[in-house]
Amino acid sequence: MKPGLLILPFLALLVAALGTAVGSSLPEYKWILQLTWALSVTILALWVIMDIDNFKLVFKRKGTKYGASSGLVVILGTTVIVAIAVLAARPRFNKSIDLSRDKLNTLSDQSLKVIQQIKDSGNQVAIKVFATDERVSNDLRDTLTLYQSKGANFKIEYIDPQANPTVAMAAKITDPNTAIFTFKDQEKRLTAFSEEKVTNALVSVLKNKTKKVYFTKGHGEGALKGTDATGFDKIAKELEGNKDNVDELSLLETAKVPEDADLVVVAGPKYEFKEEETRILEEYLKRGGALLVMADAMIPVNSLNKLLEKFGIKYRDDLLILAPNDIRAQMIGQNNAIVSEFDEFSPVTKDFSRMSQVQLVFSNTRSLDEVKENTNKLKVDLVGKTSKDMIRVKDVKSASDLENLTEDRWETGSFSVIAVASGKTPAPALATASPDDKDTKTDAAKAEGAPKARETRIVVTGSVDFAANQGAQLAEHRDMFLNMTNYLLQDEDFISIRPKDPTKSTIQLVSAKSQLILLFLTFIYPFLFLGGGTLAWLKRRRA
Repeated sequence: MKPGLLILPFLALLVAALGTAVGSSLPEYKWILQLTWALSVTILALWVIMDIDNFKLVFKRKGTKYGASSGLVVILGTTVIVAIAVLAARPRFNKSIDLSRDKLNTLSDQSLKVIQQIKDSGNQVAIKVFATDERVSNDLRDTLTLYQSKGANFKIEYIDPQANPTVAMAAKITDPNTAIFTFKDQEKRLTAFSEEKVTNALVSVLKNKTKKVYFTKGHGEGALKGTDATGFDKIAKELEGNKDNVDELSLLETAKVPEDADLVVVAGPKYEFKEEETRILEEYLKRGGALLVMADAMIPVNSLNKLLEKFGIKYRDDLLILAPNDIRAQMIGQNNAIVSEFDEFSPVTKDFSRMSQVQLVFSNTRSLDEVKENTNKLKVDLVGKTSKDMIRVKDVKSASDLENLTEDRWETGSFSVIAVASGKTPAPALATASPDDKDTKTDAAKAEGAPKARETRIVVTGSVDFAANQGAQLAEHRDMFLNMTNYLLQDEDFISIRPKDPTKSTIQLVSAKSQLILLFLTFIYPFLFLGGGTLAWLKRRRA
């Protein structure tokens, strides 16, 4: 064989190795792998054509087994490349090594169960990630990689909404960083990303059930679809983006809370609820209902208070404001409360407690108090508090109460403005079987079909403006509202995952990222070693 042409098979090996590495690391560009392998085969064919006489001669000589050794090395090397490339591309070779002390980067048991549900379904979860922030996109990519390494069948598409505005508009993207999870005909949207949120999104699309949210009307509340500053069009769209059905509810017209109601929202009433209306809400809550109440300061809430006190929460007649000399008062106005202290264990606020820089701005705010000895024995947690330098003006029921203030009517401190109450309600008693009823199977069926005890859940806030259109322009306000509704829209599949330190200390060797390392050790290094040996052999032959 012509010594000068032996560079061609080694060049073919190098092209194949590099193409396999790049193609495996960037699976969305399949043409790279195809092009480089086609080029590699072309180079090998060119080598054979240019040295065809020597190839024929090699197989005619008695020392064929010795003369063909260099060709066999090339053929064997090519076979090894193909075999390892195929095996390395298999997901069973993915390996994630968690080096954190508390296994913070290992998926929880709940997440693994959801992954198993995806496997059992035999279907694929499609995920479209719209992200303008590269860091956010990379963090979500790492999180989703953990799921894929455990066998989750995802089809992921990353889209830059700025580079593809028409695609973002078609998908009705309102937040620049949004992930849309789709499974069959179910869809769930995320604007904040963590293991807990991803798992809950998967649970949401897997359970194949939409939720019904009713907003009360008839007490001066902002319009559900209203686009003015006091309307709730923005959060209504957020709920609809999560495939929740929203509608308005007049309790006096229906005389009950509809059977399909998963959540009732009282959003900023300006006038008192009638006694009959609070009685309807109380009956609904005792059946294991969910209620979100948001009421501003200087608004009459006597009837709502009578209802809420039975479940452990009470509105105070006061107003929380910033100090006149506070620089924040000069920027955003004095009639605002800065909410910066969040309970790290409550599902409603724990995401915010991990973000030390996140602060919510509540306007027209009143504080909340806990009623420990409440009639229904619900557990109450005051999960959101203001910063410690807020001023509380006492005994404020209307704007006229702010005139002629004296020092004994205000105090400085941190005050609760978000409260959560929860507790089990007893299951309805089963009817006693008739002596004439001898069909035990029917009795068992009745018992099995009896309604199960549900947990009553209530969230109360001392302001509504953060959820209205003007306040909902801020992403953190929308996230807080969605945290509240996601908590209240409970079911048996609700998942709460322990908080994890966002600091990563993990080595992830998955197919897409390990190819460069794997191929260097198996292809590039042997190629350099073999090529160096060949060059040394050629020099010695010429000497």
